[in-house]
Amino acid sequence: MVSHRTSKAKSVSIMAMSAALYAVFFYISYSIAVPSFTLLYLPIILLGVFPLWFGRSGLAGAVIGAYVGGVFVEQLPLHFAWAESVTALIIFGLNWFLIPRWATEGKSRKGLITMACVYALTLFVGTLYILWQLSTLGVFPWSFAEAFVIPTFALNLPIVLLTCPALVRTLSPKLKAWGIYSGTFDEWRNKRKASTQPQ
Repeated sequence: MVSHRTSKAKSVSIMAMSAALYAVFFYISYSIAVPSFTLLYLPIILLGVFPLWFGRSGLAGAVIGAYVGGVFVEQLPLHFAWAESVTALIIFGLNWFLIPRWATEGKSRKGLITMACVYALTLFVGTLYILWQLSTLGVFPWSFAEAFVIPTFALNLPIVLLTCPALVRTLSPKLKAWGIYSGTFDEWRNKRKASTQPQ
């Protein structure tokens, strides 16, 4: 019973911390922005590492933080800000599903290249989605959004490729030692299966 409460408290703490960090990164990003849209999308760094570190709790926090950022930073209407949450969900989910466990160890060039390819793919998909969605919602015309797909992707890609693999390699061992590390989706699923099996 105590261990269940401890686990629940840890999950809630991770979710709250993830949401707060996401909102703060969103605010920092808004210092370099085009009207109604954050061009420099620093939360992409968190969406690259949180899936491996925090799993479901990190996902919930990122979705909440994205909504808060959409409302209070980008000043989107409440019924439009969910588009930011969906973007966080897409990028987070794809990173969690697609990054293989062996690539996160950072011991081979193949692993780093694999992580880089996944990060590039998820960043492009997320960038395309949020610009398309906001244009569909009428925040700005598609012609405006279309012009910013490649520049936004190109601006954010080096940030992702330089920071995310380095953070995963350096901080993951510490998080594992603290019992916080969630791992890839397959790792998380295997842990859940093991925890539910009768002893």
